[in-house]
This record gives sequence, C-alpha cells and structure tokens, in this order.
Amino acid sequence: MKKNSKKLFALLLAGAMVAMTGCGGKSGGNTTTAAGQGGQAESQTETTAGAEVAEGESVSQQTDIIGAVNVDFTTMDPVDTSDTLSGGVQRLIMDGLFGFDDDTKIIPMLATEYTANEEAAQFTIKLREGISFSDGTPWNAESAIANFDKWADKSLGLKRTTLLCNILDTVTAVDDYTIDVKLASPFGAFIETLAHPACVVMSPKVIAEGVTACAKAPIGTGQYIFKEWIQGDHLTVELNPNWWGYDADICGGTPLADKDAGFKSITLKPVPESATRTAMIQSGDAQMIWPVPDENLAGLKTDPNVIVSQDEGLVVRYLMMNNQKAPFTDKRVRQAINYAINKDAYCAVVKNGNAVPGTSVIAPKLQYYKGNDPYPYDIEKAKSLLAEAGYPDGFKTSLLFANTSANMKQGEFLKQQLAEVGIDVELKSLESAIVNEKVQDTDAPGAEAEVDMYVIGWSSSTGDADWGIRPLLAKESEPPMSYNISYFENDELDGYLQDGLNTADRDKRAEAYAKAQDLIWEETPLVCLATDKNSLATSNKMVNVKMFADNCLNIRNGKMMK
Repeated sequence: MKKNSKKLFALLLAGAMVAMTGCGGKSGGNTTTAAGQGGQAESQTETTAGAEVAEGESVSQQTDIIGAVNVDFTTMDPVDTSDTLSGGVQRLIMDGLFGFDDDTKIIPMLATEYTANEEAAQFTIKLREGISFSDGTPWNAESAIANFDKWADKSLGLKRTTLLCNILDTVTAVDDYTIDVKLASPFGAFIETLAHPACVVMSPKVIAEGVTACAKAPIGTGQYIFKEWIQGDHLTVELNPNWWGYDADICGGTPLADKDAGFKSITLKPVPESATRTAMIQSGDAQMIWPVPDENLAGLKTDPNVIVSQDEGLVVRYLMMNNQKAPFTDKRVRQAINYAINKDAYCAVVKNGNAVPGTSVIAPKLQYYKGNDPYPYDIEKAKSLLAEAGYPDGFKTSLLFANTSANMKQGEFLKQQLAEVGIDVELKSLESAIVNEKVQDTDAPGAEAEVDMYVIGWSSSTGDADWGIRPLLAKESEPPMSYNISYFENDELDGYLQDGLNTADRDKRAEAYAKAQDLIWEETPLVCLATDKNSLATSNKMVNVKMFADNCLNIRNGKMMK
C-alpha cells in the first residue's frame, strides 16, 4: 500500500513544548490593557502575566483556587457533551490522542505519530508508552480500542456519537502500542477530529460501567483527577502529581509542563450573574473568571489586582438567511444585507469591542483559513442591489432567536441597521427550547421552515476547516441533521468540501477549502458578522493561565506566585 506519511514524532512534541514554555504567561499570546490607563497598570500586566516564576517561588501545588463561570456543567461524558465549558473541564481530566498548542496547531498527546494512506481512509497510529489512567489501568492499544468502540456505538444515543460513528469501520491492535484504523470512507480531517474535546479518552473500566458512570465520575490520564460535582454549586478537580506530562522521558525529551506547574485543586462555580462574577474576581473570592462580561471588561482592566487577557478565538457570529424562501433566494438580496450591516459598529456596540469583523466563514486560527475583505458598510450599494432584485422599497421579514439579553441586543442592532435600507425586521424572541424545536429540530424543507433569519455562533473544536464549514452549509447538514439553517444547497460547494475530505494531502485540502471560502463569500448564504475574542480575568499572582482558541482553559503551565 502506498503511504502518505504524516508523522508527528516525540521530537515534534518536544519542540512544540519548548515554544509553549517560551510564550511566558501572556494569556493566549496577547495581553490587553485599557487605553489611557497609564504606565503603571501596563507595566504590571507585562510583569505579572509575562513573568517567569523563579525556582522555588511557585506555591501553585499548595494552593486551592476558585474559578467562576457563567453557566453550569452538563455532563462529564465527552461523547455526550455539546457545550464548550463541560468539554474544557474534561480536558483537564482526560487527554486525547492529539491536542493543540497555543496557536491551535495539532500536537501529539497520547499518540506519538501516525501514517495515512493517500485516500485518507486508513491510519496507523503509534501510542505513547509509560502512561496509566489515574485508576492504574495502563494506556495501550486495548485501552484505545475501548474508546474507539464507544465513539462508534450508535446505540448509546450520545450527542457526539455522529462525530465519528459514520466514519469508523474497524480498529485493530497491531501490537501493544500501535493501532490500525480503517475508515468507511475517506476522511482527511480524521486526525484533527481526534483532537476534538469529545475524543479525549477515558479509562476502559469506567466505560465498561456504562454511560451513567462516564457522565458522573470520569477517570482519565490528565493533569487533574476528578473529585466531585455538585450540580448547580461546584465542580472540583485535584492535581495529579504523577501526570505523564511532567515526565521528560515519556514526553520525548521536554516535559509538557514544568514540574511545579498546576494547582492543588481547582473548584469551578457556576455564577450566572455577570456582576457577581466580576465582584468575585475583584474581591479575591475567585482567582479567575471567564468569560469576562463584555460590559465589565474596561473596568476590570483598570483594577491593579486583576489581569484581563483577550485573544481572538474560534467562534464566528452569523446572521443566517433562509436561502429557500423569498426574497433570500436572490443572491443580490443576501449581498445587500451584507452591505447594510456595519461590522465595526456591531463589534463595538453589540460585543463591546470583544470581537473583530468576520473575514471568512471560519476564524483565522482554524487550519486552512483563507481570509476575504469584509463587505464594506455601504448603504447606497445595498439599496442598489435591492432595487435590482425587485425590492426598491425593501420588504418585511423576521429574525428568530433565543430570548437572552445578549441576543436581544444583537437583534435590535440588526433591526436598526436593516431599517436603513427599507427592510422591516420583526424580532421573534422565544424560549431556547422552543427555538431549538422550531429551528434546529425541524424536518420541514427549507421553503416551508418557519425561520426567515436566525443568529448563531459556531466554532470548530477540531481546529480544522471541515468542522467549521460542513455542519453550517453542506446540503447534508440541513436540519435536523445539523446546522445549515440557511438551507443553502450548492453542488459546487459540496464538491469542494468532499475534496477536502478525500485526501490526507495538506496542499490539496488547503486548495479545496480556499475555493469553498471564496464561493461562500461571493454567494453570501449567511453574513459573517464577527469573530469573538476569548476573555479571561485572573488574580495578578497567577501566570501562564490562558485560553485555548476554542474558549477552553489552557493551564498546563499555570502557576501561583507567593
């Protein structure tokens, strides 16, 4: 069999980790200070967030820390998780075969390398040796296959089963630390999908106990060990001092984290009220909060006891238009709406500066991103296109969304913008469950679907263009199968997306996704409003505490100074 070698050696891991350590403590690579706050605060931000902690100065592993988050967790079973918060906590407890560095590039974790055939339908994966789950079960081919078997089991009915179940064919052990994976069809994004949070691995002993055990008491190979979860109150993890990531030999020469990194315990508390979370970080009742409420960003940046960091993430905000209902069947109408929305104002007014205008259907940090110039704010151009399409006086339509304050603010902004070109938008704010039923769970064809326009945010936690585009715009992804709420059907686009999956050749994949992004930009099935910034606020005594681009905690090298 002719092979297309895609090897990630332990040496690559060592090099990647040197780069990570060299990033210091600047959360997410960028530390933002408030404009005009003066040299003292700026200097402190650089000193605290970017400082190296001298040997013996870290008290992290003797320190219990508290974090406040905006919602409760849903489950501890990665395969049944669809929210970023729960998936992020699971990453602390369980490692994947592959993961991400600070720049959302794939790095080896429980795997060390892989080879793929040219068709991207067969993968041989080498597993890292010398690792055990925290219950003592060894990590080996048998443990890996137990996890693959769960990912492939449709009968479990778990939310993320479809991530891989339709792709996997057979998984066999070549030896104790090598597995051979045959796919049912070519899937060029396979390795990237294995880096998705749903594909972190769990002890076979827990898997054998069933989905209830997986949801309540996970056991992994991670830096932290699950302690308890009291729904609505808190979730606590404790440091695993025997984590393989501290061992240079297992890691291939350079450890994944410094030996004194990590915290004695981390207790995460769901605190829905934005003002309360903000007060907790300012008073010291919490050592970190995320996301930082947009309305409190500026104030927290001036607090000398708090470090606020922002970095561009993976979430892109969209205004979806039902392409199978008039007038959105006409590309000129869709383009007119794009011209009629001021993206800079959207970022400033709706997102309080915590976003940047969208430049593609996917975020810049995703693999195979190709940027385009944002549609400029041009009222006259929008009116001209509407007139060409037969709507010189505009038209009436509706915008459907779940009734959160953030969505209402967004809806009112869009209504005001579109009114300038004669488009009268009725805002339909409904309970989240009802919106899901009407929009995401419906099996009605697009022309009969209730939705006219819809607002949504989406991120690809695989770090790959496939999962950033296909669920939103492929014909196969129309509700209820996925989130093509635009009901966009374009054979050319579907062909490009399939081309990207039919090969493991990176150049060919890049070419396919570049064509796909250009087509989407021209056809405008949805308006790419903005890419969110991730935000995190921490105590000024903490260093190397960051966010991954998908808005999960990145604290492998997190430390607390004396």
